[in-house]
Amino acid sequence: MMKLLEVNRRLSSTLDAEEVLRLAMDAAIELTGAERGFVILASPSPSPSPPVDARAKVRLEVAVARNLDRERVGKSQLKFSHGIAKRVVERGEAVLTVDALADERFHGNASVHSLRLRSIVCVPIRAHGAVLGAVYLDNRFQRGKFAEGDADLLGAFADQIAVALRNGRLMAELRDRTRALEEEQRRVAELMRSQADEIERLSHELERTRADARRDFPEIAGRSAPMRAVLALCERVAESDVTVTVTGESGTGKELVARAIHSGGPRREGPFVAVNCAALPEALLESELFGHVKGAFTGAVRDHGGLFLSARGGTLFLDELGEMPVAVQAKLLRALQEREIRPVGSDRSVPVPDVRVVCATNRDLREEVARGRFREDLYYRINVIEIRLPPLRDRPDDIPAIAQAIVEKLAARQGRPTFRLSRGALRRLATYGWPGNVRQLENVLARACVLAPGPEIGPADIQLPAAAPAPRGRSRADYRGAEEERIRAALELSRWNVCEVSRSLGIPRTTLYRKLARYGLLRRE
Repeated sequence: MMKLLEVNRRLSSTLDAEEVLRLAMDAAIELTGAERGFVILASPSPSPSPPVDARAKVRLEVAVARNLDRERVGKSQLKFSHGIAKRVVERGEAVLTVDALADERFHGNASVHSLRLRSIVCVPIRAHGAVLGAVYLDNRFQRGKFAEGDADLLGAFADQIAVALRNGRLMAELRDRTRALEEEQRRVAELMRSQADEIERLSHELERTRADARRDFPEIAGRSAPMRAVLALCERVAESDVTVTVTGESGTGKELVARAIHSGGPRREGPFVAVNCAALPEALLESELFGHVKGAFTGAVRDHGGLFLSARGGTLFLDELGEMPVAVQAKLLRALQEREIRPVGSDRSVPVPDVRVVCATNRDLREEVARGRFREDLYYRINVIEIRLPPLRDRPDDIPAIAQAIVEKLAARQGRPTFRLSRGALRRLATYGWPGNVRQLENVLARACVLAPGPEIGPADIQLPAAAPAPRGRSRADYRGAEEERIRAALELSRWNVCEVSRSLGIPRTTLYRKLARYGLLRRE
């Protein structure tokens, strides 16, 4: 009894499951006089096919194997009656035999006869109504080594082993969860560091962008690489008086660029006069541009100076130039080339005042010239500098800045607090094709500002056409043509200074040299 109490004390003093199993087996072997002892654990069969018989439902694994010398049983000695162990596990009942070879219950058990087994006692390991395995003791050389009391004693050890197994599994789960938690903490910490670095980088970028906006063209939102190249060209041409043609798809902001050129140059204090050449019939457009004298036509009750005179000292912006009738194109060419205009109904020409002309079109004027719809001589007169605006789909990085500028303007117009665009809303905006460019974006956001229930605009407030036509990007030839023109214009403005062009267009010098060679622009460099 004292020995059993000492064993229980030692078993309860450790949480190491493997140590508990070893101590329990050594004590059981010592107290019963067994030759060998095994802790056998049962697990479901890994085979996916249905078992042939009940015994195939489980497979047995030896967790601990000890001998009477308190040593681990070697691999070559790991032989015991699997049939008896399975019987105990499957039935949940203890087995005691004083002579297994003579026991009629085991006449059909091959392992008993092949191993010449004599005394065997085997009891189930139970926990919460389930059988986890078995404790197996044997003596291969002596009959009658075990009595009924030994089965009861072994059952007590089995209970201790069940607790140890449960504690071991709980400890293993705790270790796994602790490791997973530590790994998650490391991952979160790394993510937080990464996000902090990204926030710092974006803060610097935002501050730099704001500084650029305060310094250069604050009315234009967006500082993507394509727009930086456009703004660099705008900055150069703003200080000159050359005629500029702004091209790009409808809704890309051509008038905004024209106003930026005007406000960034020496004529910023003068008027900015805009006319849409597609909105007026031929006779009215001619009268609006060049003026008319009293009596020139019905309703001409007094002289009208025209927009050229109205833009004196400032900028005349001719929007949708590609829609201008050919007859009016001839008079515009005379105004630009000869610096004189003749008002409708007058027989005298008057000098063109000090005015800068900026044109815009969404048409390919070279194609219009080829089709005879635009005068070739006027094309070469106005196309001194071409600024091609990229469509919104080609600069998705600009969408957040443009969208925020639009909602701020809409909020101010409605007398409401500034709207905020959620990340989901910005993501929805950035992944759309925008065939209508910035103008379509303005319309979508105007609707969202009305529908949004609060100051934040979410994805549900962004209503986009369900089947919007897929935007067709420019072909490679179109892109290279626009790029060549942009580089050529920058070269001419910088007097072929490659370093200056590299800085203004944001193109690395080595890349720029490759492009110069591709477009045949190295001959004057």
